[in-house]
Amino acid sequence: MQAYRYNSPIGPFEIRQVGHLRYELWIEEEKLGEYESAESAALDVAAFNTDYVEWDRFENELENFPKSLSDWTAEKEASPRA
Repeated sequence: MQAYRYNSPIGPFEIRQVGHLRYELWIEEEKLGEYESAESAALDVAAFNTDYVEWDRFENELENFPKSLSDWTAEKEASPRA
């Protein structure tokens, strides 16, 4: 399964693939949402539309943040355990 990471000023965001066309957006140990693509999750972070107040309040303040999934670090997650 694929995973992506962005080390933000407030903590690490992760996009985790949890199934075919299923991705979850996390910050630390809090799940922020489910998406049909990793790109959609990354766009919510870029738009400061995560419903995570500590991040969303930075809209119009941060200059250095990932504007697309290509700006995230791709990581290979271990396969889920049975």
